[in-house]
Amino acid sequence: MLTAKNNDETSTLVAQLLLDLGAVQISPHRPFTYASGLRGPIYCDNRQIWSEVNCRDKIIKIFLERINSLHLNYDLLAGLATAGIPHGAILADHLKKPFIYIRSKAKDHGKQNQIEGKYSPGQKIILVEDLVNQGKSLGEAILAAQKAGLIVVAALCIVDYQMEDVQKLLSETKIPLHSLTHFTSLLATACSLKLLDEEGRDMLFKWQKSPKTWAP
Repeated sequence: MLTAKNNDETSTLVAQLLLDLGAVQISPHRPFTYASGLRGPIYCDNRQIWSEVNCRDKIIKIFLERINSLHLNYDLLAGLATAGIPHGAILADHLKKPFIYIRSKAKDHGKQNQIEGKYSPGQKIILVEDLVNQGKSLGEAILAAQKAGLIVVAALCIVDYQMEDVQKLLSETKIPLHSLTHFTSLLATACSLKLLDEEGRDMLFKWQKSPKTWAP
C-alpha cells in the first residue's frame, strides 16, 4: 500500500499512480498534438482516474488530506468544466459542502450561465481542476468567479506543469495553487521507473520553458 508523510512524498506517490495508470504519458521523440494545435512531449489524461476505483479513491483521499491540512475558510467547492467537475463533486460530497461548476464561457442559450449551481456574492470558494497547464482555464474561472462576486481562496489540482504563465497569473491574483503532483516530480519519477532517460528529461524541461516555440 502506498503511503506518504509529506508533500514531497505525496507528489512522488501521485506521480507514480498516474504513470502506472497511463494517465500521464511521456514521449519526447514522438510528441503529442494538443487541442491548441501546439505539440508537446507529455500528455495528461486524468479522466482515466474516474474509471479506476482504487486509483480514484486514493486521489480523493489525498485531496481530502490536503484540504484538511490547509485549514481553509471556504463555503463552496467549484469544479472547472469539464475535467474538474467529477473530482470537485466527489470532494464536496465527502466534505458535505455545496458544489458549483464553472464553464470556460457562458452558455449561448437558456439562462446563459457560466457558473452552474446555487451561490451568493461574497461566498468563499475553492477551485478544483485536474490539470493546470498554461493556466488559460484557471484564469477564466478566476475571472468568472470574481465577476459573480465570489471570493477564490485557493485552487487545487492533481497535476501542475509549473509553467511560467501560471506563476504570473497566481502572482497577479494572489491566489495559491495547491497540486498533488507537479512537472518536476513527474519527470523524476519517470526517470526512476526507467520510463525516461536524461536526454528525454532535458527535452521536456526545454518544452516546459518555452512550449510555444518548442520543437523535438
